[in-house]
Amino acid sequence: MQFGAGESLEQATAKRVAYLIGPDGKVKHVWPKATPATFADEVLKEL
Repeated sequence: MQFGAGESLEQATAKRVAYLIGPDGKVKHVWPKATPATFADEVLKEL
């Protein structure tokens, strides 16, 4: 819930959302609909 993957504690499943968090602890990039087939390439582009 803290980062928006769940809307409530009663929700049965979480959304597939991913975050790139930098060494400073700040969110650097958000993927609101992370897709397993392309996710690795997308992350490498952001690094």
